Amino acid sequence: GGRVLLDGAAEYTSDPFALPPGTVHVAGVDMHGTVADTKELEPLRHLTGLRELFVPARVWSPASDIKAPYSDEVFDFFSGMKHLERFQAGLTTLAWLDLWDAGLVRMAPLAQLKDLRVSLSTMKDPKSLAPFVNLEFLDLSDTYVTDQTMTALAGMKNLRRLTLLGTLVTDEGIKYLQDLTQLEVLDLYGVKITDKGLRYLRKLTKLKELNLLGAQITDESAAILAQFKELRALNLYRSRLTNAGLAQLQQLPHLELLDVRYTGVNRSGLEAVRAARPDCKIAFVSIAPPGTYARGNERPKGAGQKALTVWIRALGGDARVADGDIQAISLARTNFTDAQLAYLKALPHIERLNLEATDVSDAGLVALTKLVTLRELNLSFTSVSDRGLANLGGLVNLRRLVLSGVRVEGAGIQSLNGLTQLQELDLTSSPVKDLGLVHISKLAALEKLAISNSDITDAGLENLSKLSNLSSLDLRGTDVTDAGLEKLSYVASLHNLNLSHCRFSDKGLAHLKTLAHLERLSMFRTKVDDAGAAQLAEFKSLRAINFDYTKLTNKGIDLLKMLPHLEELGLDSTEVDDHGAQLLASISTLKSLDLYHTLVSDSGYRAIKSALPQCQIFWDKDSSLTSRRKL
Repeated sequence: GGRVLLDGAAEYTSDPFALPPGTVHVAGVDMHGTVADTKELEPLRHLTGLRELFVPARVWSPASDIKAPYSDEVFDFFSGMKHLERFQAGLTTLAWLDLWDAGLVRMAPLAQLKDLRVSLSTMKDPKSLAPFVNLEFLDLSDTYVTDQTMTALAGMKNLRRLTLLGTLVTDEGIKYLQDLTQLEVLDLYGVKITDKGLRYLRKLTKLKELNLLGAQITDESAAILAQFKELRALNLYRSRLTNAGLAQLQQLPHLELLDVRYTGVNRSGLEAVRAARPDCKIAFVSIAPPGTYARGNERPKGAGQKALTVWIRALGGDARVADGDIQAISLARTNFTDAQLAYLKALPHIERLNLEATDVSDAGLVALTKLVTLRELNLSFTSVSDRGLANLGGLVNLRRLVLSGVRVEGAGIQSLNGLTQLQELDLTSSPVKDLGLVHISKLAALEKLAISNSDITDAGLENLSKLSNLSSLDLRGTDVTDAGLEKLSYVASLHNLNLSHCRFSDKGLAHLKTLAHLERLSMFRTKVDDAGAAQLAEFKSLRAINFDYTKLTNKGIDLLKMLPHLEELGLDSTEVDDHGAQLLASISTLKSLDLYHTLVSDSGYRAIKSALPQCQIFWDKDSSLTSRRKL
């Protein structure tokens, strides 16, 4: 399922028939999106002339009962590639990479690397980055990087592009960038630096793109920004800039894009800059009606829910009011803090609260203990951990709790056992372990559970059999094997199951035959093929199946047509061709069919369309060509 770049070629190819006869020299390997185990990657060690290598987010262990993705030995395979210039691990997803410092350290001999991407990984030791002094491009977005990690970057004098999006770096870490004078692109999206931190950047006069979204900078930093004469794009979204600071940015001669949405800039300041710089595209949204913004929005200006509503909207959030009472608040992606959360603790009728991607942490959650009317709470991508969950145990009316991308591993979930009405729990991309499933199994009312890209194992899944109301389960990107599917066979209430990016086999699907109510099954990018379709042909309750990026062929379609209620079928990048199209045309129950990147031709598509006029078909002529398939 990967692609190669031949020496001298302009583009990667995934079509083996496009390769020239005889010996070929491979310059690049792209395995993003593939599923492989360690031994399948070992032959890469012989490609010592590689200049580019892109490996997948997860490497499966061949031992089905052991979770060991990205074992250290994998990186030994790459350590002899003395010509390697670009190395990227992972996909553009929210899946955490199982890449630790011990693995990256094994690539220390590759000091010639120029481009390194390890975003969404768990590395943070500066020693693992220190050898790469020749880097020109470095992506550390959404890693565990701290101020201490940043010490390694001080020696990377050739860096031209650096991404620190979503890291825990502060002003103290930013100071290690002060001598990287070759930097042209710096992405500090979500990094909470202040004017002090920006002062460390004053020598970076070659910057062309600077992303300071969410930075706590004020007009004091405008004078420094005005010295970056090469800037083309500047993002100051939700900073504390006002009209006075904006006026100083008129001096930037090459500025093409400027984002000052939800800052202290008002309409008059905006129009002044637009008049002076008509060539610059400026993004602007006022945080409040004219005249209401002023520095000091840290607290409401007055008592009562009306003042609270005005304050929330001034912060860039929203509040829904009914009969004079606030019933719902969204402060998602604002600079809302623990201290400010205290002003919400006395809302007698609030039902929904969204604090996604705010600055809220465990310390602030004590303010939620009195909001007993809450029915929905979203704390995704905050600094909440197991410890903070203790403050949620008394919210007995909660129906939905979203904890995606937080630092919850499982012990704190025990504090939620008193939430007898909780129906939906989302822990996507949080490092939940099997202990968490032990506590989750006591949430008797739970109907929907999402634990994709977590650290659960087959053994932990046995706890889910206690959830007699569980109808929807998302296990994408976890280490579920055939043994895990055997555990799931006892969750009799399941209607919807997502097993995409898991590593079970066709044989393992047989365990799910006991799920008499299973209607939707997703197996995107798994090793399922026609043998798996043979198993599923006996699942008479199935209404929707996703086979995208699997090895399903026409033979599998011939088996699936026996399903009496099949309405949705995903076949993107499978081996189905026009013969398969004829078989699909006979499935009269189909309402949705994805045929992108298959071998179905225009005539095959038209045949299905004619036979199934009620079916929405996703297909286009170009994607059906072998040379265009995204394998």
